[in-house]
Amino acid sequence: MTKGHLLSAIFLLALVLGPGPGATLIDGTPEEPNIWFGIPALYLWVVFWFLVMAGCIITAARTVWKDSD
Repeated sequence: MTKGHLLSAIFLLALVLGPGPGATLIDGTPEEPNIWFGIPALYLWVVFWFLVMAGCIITAARTVWKDSD
């Protein structure tokens, strides 16, 4: 598996888990939302997956998407 394929797989996983089923698994109920470190767990969950996606893009831009010049 090449670095490009690995980054694509990680990005797609983050794209699905960020706003999708992962968010419904992590969030509690509307009456009792889960709180981690004083911050709503849903917010931390989405920010984490955003950082994963941003890391994939930055890594791909610096390593995979290079011109052959």
